[in-house]
Amino acid sequence: MKVDSFYKFDDHIARLNIHALDMLTWHLTKSILNQRLPKYYRKNEIVCGSSARSYTSQEVILSLTTFPARINTVPLVLETLFRQTVKADRIILWLAKEQFPNKDEDKILRKYIDLGLEICYCDDLRSHKKYYYSIKQNPESIVITCDDDILYSENMLARLLSTAKQYPNMIVCERAHEITFSNGKVRKYNDWNYRARGVQGPSLLLCPTGSAGCLYPPHSLSPHVFDVDVLKDICFYADDIWLKCMSYISQTPVVLTRLNGPEIIDTSGTNQNGLAKLNVEQNLNDKQFMDVTNYYNIEWREL
Repeated sequence: MKVDSFYKFDDHIARLNIHALDMLTWHLTKSILNQRLPKYYRKNEIVCGSSARSYTSQEVILSLTTFPARINTVPLVLETLFRQTVKADRIILWLAKEQFPNKDEDKILRKYIDLGLEICYCDDLRSHKKYYYSIKQNPESIVITCDDDILYSENMLARLLSTAKQYPNMIVCERAHEITFSNGKVRKYNDWNYRARGVQGPSLLLCPTGSAGCLYPPHSLSPHVFDVDVLKDICFYADDIWLKCMSYISQTPVVLTRLNGPEIIDTSGTNQNGLAKLNVEQNLNDKQFMDVTNYYNIEWREL
């Protein structure tokens, strides 16, 4: 598969060591990518990647969700998913039926529907939609969660599947934080080892940030993951926290595809619509983490 060297932006970012750069340089890099990638895509046709069968015999599903405020920017994200060097068996976009009653999004996403994108309508579980229905309806498939505001490297899926082949039955992710302790108790979310510096795993204490891409093998999560009423009541705004607790209950280790990978690049103009800022600034991650911990009597232990 011939790919223009510019498109391999993930490699360029790694060489830049972007996580060590100041925020101005990071935003400049993001701005350049957001401007140039659409032009690149218009000039270069999508070429089918190699089959996932060289990594696994199981069905591979890329699963994501979006909402009305991002429906006009999600095509750029889908473009990066369809341009993977390894081809997923299915790409499913979950939409809340009450948010898209007229199905006008079919016009915006027609190119990707023609390429095989499945648009499925469901009840509104906020960000939990990106995994909930795909895993529940396809229990024997590998489900890889993606976000609707991230520009994915064309090698993302290949890295996830290659690592999963090396570490079977483990959760594999591109980005994570490491849960840390003080006097035997879990520290506040903002005091965790941000981006798990120096840790690749496998570890029970790595908490994937699903935005960068996270692979869930069949049965890697506790059946409680489908406790929808509990989810809505105590962890509705933090799918990463909910999924981490569910994998810890099942004692499924997490491993990163690489040590100290580069920072993620999001699409322009989407940060203000996300949950991350709300959860971090208002300490909702801590509240939801403790609520789920207490509800399921989870005993977190240092390694």
